[in-house]
Amino acid sequence: MTVPAWRETIWMDFCNTIVNTKTYNMKNKQIIAISTLAVTGLLSFSCNKNDDPNPDIIWSIPLSTKFENPTPANRTETGLLTMQLFSNNVLKYSFRVENLASGDQLTMAHFHTGNPVVNGPVILPFPAFTGTSASGEITIRASLADSLKDSKNDIYFNVHSTQFPGGLVRGTVNSDILVAADVALNGTNEVPPTPTLATGRALIRLTVDRKLYSLVTVTNAPAGDALTAAHIHRGATGANGAVLVGLCASAADFGTPKTTQLDEPTASAVKTEALYVNVHSTAFPNGLIRGQIR
Repeated sequence: MTVPAWRETIWMDFCNTIVNTKTYNMKNKQIIAISTLAVTGLLSFSCNKNDDPNPDIIWSIPLSTKFENPTPANRTETGLLTMQLFSNNVLKYSFRVENLASGDQLTMAHFHTGNPVVNGPVILPFPAFTGTSASGEITIRASLADSLKDSKNDIYFNVHSTQFPGGLVRGTVNSDILVAADVALNGTNEVPPTPTLATGRALIRLTVDRKLYSLVTVTNAPAGDALTAAHIHRGATGANGAVLVGLCASAADFGTPKTTQLDEPTASAVKTEALYVNVHSTAFPNGLIRGQIR
């Protein structure tokens, strides 16, 4: 059937404006609901000449070196991944990396499974690309589409490079990260300093839904000593302060990813206050090693 030009024009105008569209924001993704508009004589024509469905979900995911575990030293690249998932399991994507350091080259990109302080296995390789950006569409398996839709699933997007094959920039799919700290721990930061060769690292990630992800590791702990706890404390460099959040409650908690749901005042403090991570032991109950978050 031949469509009159005036009808096609009106219908395309309607499709381009999408009257009565409602967008529900869910963290860094949007679920689209489009109200039906009865337009006599027009509803038999598709909005898209290829008859593609409207996207079920749209994501806009910040990428940063700060979200890698560990954070690449002396690197400040950022980026953005945008995606649209359709009901037929087609995933349209576009990503770019800004300010790539001279001499480095992006190599590949993947979806991985894992929470913000964990490096997990690849669950979807993206098509090969060159340069600092890529876009396209792929059909994904139904189980992965369902996983992407479920905000309880920990999935992240990782872009790798020649200088950082484990990952240069990264972003979480279902929850924006508000605070990302990669904290070096040592005895000289204690007040007063602790005479120890022990060192450590604390990965701290706070998401928009007030979940605090943490992973505290310690190496070269003194022989005969035992780790007892780790906390986030209030306090600036050179000062001791009260405990704000517990990270490890026993020796078994070290080296194990932890998740803590924070209330609003505590989350606000993590975002804004001067804080440090302190690791305690039986020999040094006030603090074995320490590192400043800010």
